[in-house]
Amino acid sequence: MMAMRRFFAFFGLSPYKTKFRAHRMGGICFLTAYASAWLCYVFAYDTFIQKRVPLFPAILGLFQAVSASLTFWFLPKEKDSGFFSDKGILSKLFVRENIFYQLITTFGPFYYLLQEQLEGHALGRPLVVLFVFLPYALLRPVFPTTRFDYAQEGKKVGKYRSEENKAFYEMSTTLIRYFYIWGKHVMGMGFNYLFFLKKISPSDMRSWGWPLFLLNCGTVSIAVFLHTLRFKNLLRPRLSHGIYVTMAYLSFISVPFLCIKLWQEWQVGLVIGGGIFVNTRRDKLLMNSWWLLAMVLVSAKRWPDLTASHLGPAFRVSLETAMNLGWITAMASALLRGRSSASGAREVAERATAQVGGMEVSQEESS
Repeated sequence: MMAMRRFFAFFGLSPYKTKFRAHRMGGICFLTAYASAWLCYVFAYDTFIQKRVPLFPAILGLFQAVSASLTFWFLPKEKDSGFFSDKGILSKLFVRENIFYQLITTFGPFYYLLQEQLEGHALGRPLVVLFVFLPYALLRPVFPTTRFDYAQEGKKVGKYRSEENKAFYEMSTTLIRYFYIWGKHVMGMGFNYLFFLKKISPSDMRSWGWPLFLLNCGTVSIAVFLHTLRFKNLLRPRLSHGIYVTMAYLSFISVPFLCIKLWQEWQVGLVIGGGIFVNTRRDKLLMNSWWLLAMVLVSAKRWPDLTASHLGPAFRVSLETAMNLGWITAMASALLRGRSSASGAREVAERATAQVGGMEVSQEESS
């Protein structure tokens, strides 16, 4: 009986006065919708698609992120997120930062279910550009940032992590760090590039695309919930954080299929690989330049004739040469050697044009 009372009180379902009722009720609604989405995917896939079931956990996850930011306004404003520890308190910055990832997660099912409608609507097209190509360039700076370095080497590491669990959290934080880079570029941007190019079929979505989305949606949305369970001593620290890490890495069940797609669309694979490399340089200007370059290259791959008609034959020749000769990495290398974006890009473009000229001369001579 006591357990039932605690359950209802925890989720704001008690008839008595309950703190943070809206956020807690949102939590039980999200968990219900998330479990229902999995059940519907497994046992009633046609209903899963026709009723647009994936939208519900995504929207409720976004509601939870926003309500947490509004509800827990009193949390400390620390650079250390407090999440990767067994004694830390969540930072207000981490809670607000989570809204960004929830926005990306929420856009996903709308785009995967309603691609034609979004791309065909005047208001939908800017959203596609923003979330498919430029979320980290335009939207990410709006939200705070908590870095893994602060969790691993910050001033409060000794205070936030007990000696008993210090090694465990160091290892799990490292695992999440690498997962984040992979998830950001491959499972996030890479998947969306392929979907934008219409290289992911409905059968792909059924076999591995939707499981990937549901796992990512759950991982993003459940983080604060698991921390709350740990904070209230309802789950042991290692179990709570272990569930989070496990959910994150379960998404790798879709990785082989995604990698096969990137291998088949090797130009997109080069763009993704270049993005990961540039990301390791930790230079915002380089990274944002890369996002813009990726948008141009991926868009040109989808509409090569339209691109040529608008930007001229010279651009098309340069673009095809760039993709075929693989100078994407060369441009990154030029930028990383300390040259300006313009001069580095100009040098590579001139080199590519010269190679094209050589090819054309050779073809004329052979003919």
